[in-house]
Amino acid sequence: MNRSRSRLRKPFLVILTLLAIGLFSLAPSLAQETTEILVWGMGYDDDYDEILVNRFNDAHDDINIVYENVLTGELSENSQKVRVAMENEAGPDVLGGVDTGANLQALVATGQVRDLTEFYRSSGLIERIPDNLLAQVSIKGRIYAIPQNMESVGIFYNKDAFAELGLEPPTTFEEYQAVLEAVKDAGLYGYTMGLAGGWPSALMASMFMYSSAGSEYIDVLSGTQPWPDCEACLAGLQAFQDMVNMGYANPDPLGIDYNQSLDLFYQGLSIMVLNGPWFINDAISSDPDFEIGFFYLPPVNPATDIKTLGGIGSSLIVAEYAPVDAAFKVVEWMMTEELAVQALRDIAVLPAFSIEVPEDIPPLYYQIASETAANVDKIGFWPVTYLPPKVFGDMNQIVQGMIGGMLSPEDLLNEMQATHSDYLAEN
Repeated sequence: MNRSRSRLRKPFLVILTLLAIGLFSLAPSLAQETTEILVWGMGYDDDYDEILVNRFNDAHDDINIVYENVLTGELSENSQKVRVAMENEAGPDVLGGVDTGANLQALVATGQVRDLTEFYRSSGLIERIPDNLLAQVSIKGRIYAIPQNMESVGIFYNKDAFAELGLEPPTTFEEYQAVLEAVKDAGLYGYTMGLAGGWPSALMASMFMYSSAGSEYIDVLSGTQPWPDCEACLAGLQAFQDMVNMGYANPDPLGIDYNQSLDLFYQGLSIMVLNGPWFINDAISSDPDFEIGFFYLPPVNPATDIKTLGGIGSSLIVAEYAPVDAAFKVVEWMMTEELAVQALRDIAVLPAFSIEVPEDIPPLYYQIASETAANVDKIGFWPVTYLPPKVFGDMNQIVQGMIGGMLSPEDLLNEMQATHSDYLAEN
């Protein structure tokens, strides 16, 4: 029996050894391959981008995001860097934080931005993104980007000061003017304005033109209607200029910049500031000794079809040369409702698609998220969505001229027509 068992054992050991050698030789092919996806930006700030990259990599073995923080310059510098890199197939596979409008068109012109139309359909994303947002990421009927977040601009106000003055959030422009007058009588500034350096001159002026002209202002921005022909735009500009002429804003708005104007608000010297959801985190970190509320600017023209200024904050593109399956997997993960809700909780970023807004977030977050979602079809897009960057830059300077008293509202419209027409003729 022992000899018999010994004879059987030797062939069996040989078979096991051969199997082990075979499996060892096959191990590299059986191991799961990892695809690297180069990302230059996830579409948020640097710190949160890195949090998301780590979160994705921890949850996926087959894909590894390689994050490079190379976009550290100004908007035009960053845009040029991305265009050159993509033209040479040396840029990111996936890039978030892309501006729509002229910047997206310039990237698509490189021929290296992937057409996402079929991806929208196969993934069901086409059903989730509102049509008016899809229009901003579409070129000649094809979709090239995915809106990452929505931004809507409104009035943040000092609730404690309102209570002390017996004021309520206004619902009409006449009520808004009455609030401004009451604040002025109390020795405070009603409207915070800091325009040194240009920004946000064009945005503030656009807020009032939307509030008066509605979608007619979009026709003006897109070049299909002459600026001077928009009488409702003129009425909006006059209302904006009145903020300064009537003494409702802080003195010398051209002498202080955006951050200095916010200091007036935090110090309680000015009790209202026109701003977007990105302001929430700034306000929390500044820790003012009063509660902050929010309302939309009442329309200058009650019949306007646009409720407020805003639109797509940033969008996401995929490079034509990217490993497509892995890139799409990253994109699908970034567009999940779970991630959208988390971003809302963490950094007050509003998604560009409907979500179930959690009720346990801070009341200010909840109000802005809910009202933006309810009014997504009534939000007028940023002027830079339609205007070339050069024309938008000129607009900031021209608005400064009006606020400084060097130009009338009529002059502003004429100046904008001249700079806009010159650019279109040259390009």
